[in-house]
Amino acid sequence: MNSSRADILLDLVPQEALIRFFRCKKTEISYGIDEPLLFLNQLRDHGLVPEDLYQKVIKMKSKERKQNGVYKILEWLEKQQEDCMKQFWSCVFQEHILQKYPILRSLQTSLLDGTHRINEQLPRAEKLTGNEEKKAEQKKVGTKRKNSADETEEEGAAPSVSSSSQKKPMLYPISEMGDSSDAFEEFSEEQDREQEEEEEEEDSEPVALFEADVLPVSCGSVIGVLDKSRFAGLHCKSIRTDECWCTPEEFVKQGLTLTDGHWKKDILCHGKTLEYLLKMKILDKHPLGCRCQLCYPKNPQHQDKDDLCFICNAGENVVFCTGCPRAFHHQCHLPTLQDTALGSNWMCTFCVLKTNQSLWIPKSRNDALNGPISGNIMHCQYLLLHLYKQDTKRVFTTDPSQKEERYSSVISNPMWLNKVKTKLQKNKYKTVKEFVSDINLIFNNCQTFNKDNKFGKMGAIMKKIFQEEFNTIFKIQ
Repeated sequence: MNSSRADILLDLVPQEALIRFFRCKKTEISYGIDEPLLFLNQLRDHGLVPEDLYQKVIKMKSKERKQNGVYKILEWLEKQQEDCMKQFWSCVFQEHILQKYPILRSLQTSLLDGTHRINEQLPRAEKLTGNEEKKAEQKKVGTKRKNSADETEEEGAAPSVSSSSQKKPMLYPISEMGDSSDAFEEFSEEQDREQEEEEEEEDSEPVALFEADVLPVSCGSVIGVLDKSRFAGLHCKSIRTDECWCTPEEFVKQGLTLTDGHWKKDILCHGKTLEYLLKMKILDKHPLGCRCQLCYPKNPQHQDKDDLCFICNAGENVVFCTGCPRAFHHQCHLPTLQDTALGSNWMCTFCVLKTNQSLWIPKSRNDALNGPISGNIMHCQYLLLHLYKQDTKRVFTTDPSQKEERYSSVISNPMWLNKVKTKLQKNKYKTVKEFVSDINLIFNNCQTFNKDNKFGKMGAIMKKIFQEEFNTIFKIQ
């Protein structure tokens, strides 16, 4: 079901039915969402979850606690944002969300094809009178407050572990947000009670996940990679995002809108905090006063640049782009770099394309394919560089018949990235279509030879990546 048709059908569902359906499906939704980061990011982007609740849930580690956290957020939505039910369903019925969470596609079908109305004839619980409802609520709140007081007293006896555990500033108007801290009170207390047990479990975790030289890290919705060889503590630029190198402190500021985030506790790697990585000696924090090259670099600007070639991930004799952190070997970049033409303000193809992209007009796919290669050479160079970067295992870079003895007996017209690069540099292509045809030939050959094994699947993924980048870079309508 495409998004425009879904929106039309959603408009036809009465608000009362949207609320009732949401109320009945909270448990089903929370149980069906194992990895909630994308789901919660979507809610936050649409203003459907307050920041403090969002931050609590994304920091949880166990599957059960994450599911419980999602349920609590949905419960808050039901109580505080009842008027936003249409916005909620429209938000979670976006295609990228449906692809990630099949449970939501099932609920979309049920809600929009009318099958949800089957339950409308079931007898409803008798509604409490005003006084009865008030008494029941007072009893419920009183019980909760009693438990809270007992457990808060226990917490008061122990020193605070981190500034991030203190009360955070309010980011939503009270009239809009309601008392979200009450909604999560018991939930937060449970999190505190389990903290000590989690720390004991962490000590027994295998460290094999952390043996790589470069580790994936995240803080909130921001992701990056941490270079262990660059890490020395708070002030070293050891984390690379898509845009720049940053210190752990700077990375936290990108990921959290709150002002009291702490890099040791809020930056995660494979679900573990950097504090855990330091404790397990996976990372080495240099002492105060250290005068090594990392802590006191002779040229601090070098910390803003990559150490390795962006394409081949090897070092030495690289050229640095002045517009981004990337570095390239002369032969790895497209067009090939010539020292005489570099100058002091050289910018890579990625940056030049980004700078000029606003000047290019949208096209149909046919117009883009039939365009001359001479007028679109930078687009093709960018696409080829992007494929080189994605081909981390170098499966598609060189002649496959040199690695597989029977390849030539199956594939009559082999093609690979280096061959496309040579043809592009020697002006063998006249139109964009010819260039695209050779790229597609690489992945079609891969599918024919490998079928559905891991290399065949790798080729299918690469083909999809190429198609998406092509549509983006040519602004296909």
